Amino acid sequence: MLDNLTLRTASIAEADKLGRLAFASWDSSMRQILRSETEAALQNERDALLLSFQLFCINATPAITVAERNGKPIGWAACEAMSAYISDLWVAPEFQRLGVGRMLLSRTEQGIFRAGYDVSVLETHAENGGAIRFYAREGYEIVWRGIKFSRMIGQRIEKVRMEKRLVVEAR
Repeated sequence: MLDNLTLRTASIAEADKLGRLAFASWDSSMRQILRSETEAALQNERDALLLSFQLFCINATPAITVAERNGKPIGWAACEAMSAYISDLWVAPEFQRLGVGRMLLSRTEQGIFRAGYDVSVLETHAENGGAIRFYAREGYEIVWRGIKFSRMIGQRIEKVRMEKRLVVEAR
């Protein structure tokens, strides 16, 4: 676990940074799914994906929880409004496996539960074994596997949907 870690709501002024952070996290584990014939085409796809992340951060700012350490964003999560769907959870590659994702996920699940839902839902790429193992350790189970069109990368990809029953712990 990291020291000096705080969770807060995102501000629109940091959409560029948060988009870059998400892209770096995605790129570190999923770059291989882009299928371009030339290096220039691959770079264009990567640039478009970065822009998509940045635009998402602009549009979803109020729904984004940021994890920061010493004033620097190192991860973020987002939940779709009026829903139990966790759309995004990204941690900068150098801060992965240090508890940041667990803290962001827990905070997001708490918000879902407070909104009246007893199950949280998310999807990830079926080839993202690290993410699937992480979510399974956090109590998620795969409930669906199939092909979906990804607007972010502009192609059909294999995904898994995972769910977790949210419970209140008696103390």
